[in-house]
Amino acid sequence: MIHVLVGPPASGKSTYVDEHAAENEVKVDFDRIAQAFGSGIPHGSVEPFRTVAFAARSAAIRRILDENIDAWIIHSRPSVEQVEAYERADAEFILVDPGIDQCLEQAADDDRPEGTEQAIRDWYDDPPNLPTGKNQHTQHKENRMMLTKTIRTPVKARTNEDGEPTGFTGYAAVFDNIDLGGDKIIKGAFAQTLASRYPDHGAGIPVYWNHDTDDPFKNLGLTTSAIEDEHGLKVEGDIDTGTELGKQVAKLLKENRVSQMSFAYNVEAGAWVDGQKNDDGTFTPGYYELRQLDLFEVSICPIGMNQATEVSAKKALLGLDPDQQPHDEPSTPSTPRLTAGIRRLRLLNIQ
Repeated sequence: MIHVLVGPPASGKSTYVDEHAAENEVKVDFDRIAQAFGSGIPHGSVEPFRTVAFAARSAAIRRILDENIDAWIIHSRPSVEQVEAYERADAEFILVDPGIDQCLEQAADDDRPEGTEQAIRDWYDDPPNLPTGKNQHTQHKENRMMLTKTIRTPVKARTNEDGEPTGFTGYAAVFDNIDLGGDKIIKGAFAQTLASRYPDHGAGIPVYWNHDTDDPFKNLGLTTSAIEDEHGLKVEGDIDTGTELGKQVAKLLKENRVSQMSFAYNVEAGAWVDGQKNDDGTFTPGYYELRQLDLFEVSICPIGMNQATEVSAKKALLGLDPDQQPHDEPSTPSTPRLTAGIRRLRLLNIQ
């Protein structure tokens, strides 16, 4: 298989290749090609080594793509045309992105040449536009990116004796359904994180408005329970109605004007499941199976990822069945949305 490592300078692309590539696989690393031609600079190069190294790398990549040679190609910022060429070869894109602060710190520690800091900032200002699907993964080192997944699930407001909403009950995740990002969460995906982070039956998970964890006033409360059942991750929580935002969100839930939940997570274990042709001639698409997730928070939010289930944030007195479960309607993968300004790619972790 062809693996294309994309990421800013000093992000750890070469290290990742060293740790994962087999001995019989080709490795295309510009810095090391330049050194092979006599450049004495470990990172970056000067003329004439730079021109010669670029030519050698381009020729190597063309041969790899033409003959489909198993290889690891470090390509910090491929152009649109280059991405398309990699796609035609069914290459796997691996985005190595520990965050700009980590890259800048690493560049300083490595005593990278002048211009590296600006190159890092330029990369983050205009990152490459990678495709989405089964052949994309995101690799993080110490500063892991937190992903979010928003679904439309049955959520109802909990009310006090006066009929005033004070909390919510609903599903933050649904099992065995392919969402619009092409992911399927399986039962048991939250078992480890619930046991280690929230051992009191899932109580204590922070609840936010739309994942705005940077603003303390967007913290709505805590879950009182979170359990996996046959349908998904069922959560109950309290909303702090002593704040203006909490009071407004509770009102929106009661009036069914917000109707979706979300959760923030990292992927600890997952795998791509290939599509298959069925006996009746139809085709079941492939999907990425999320098998173990690290859960950080749940949110009430206005935008949904999983269109296979319907959210109806209603209080019980409106007639909503408290045990109403998500619908099992099929959905198909499409282009992932942007979350907090970051493209949703698969997240694996480098320990």
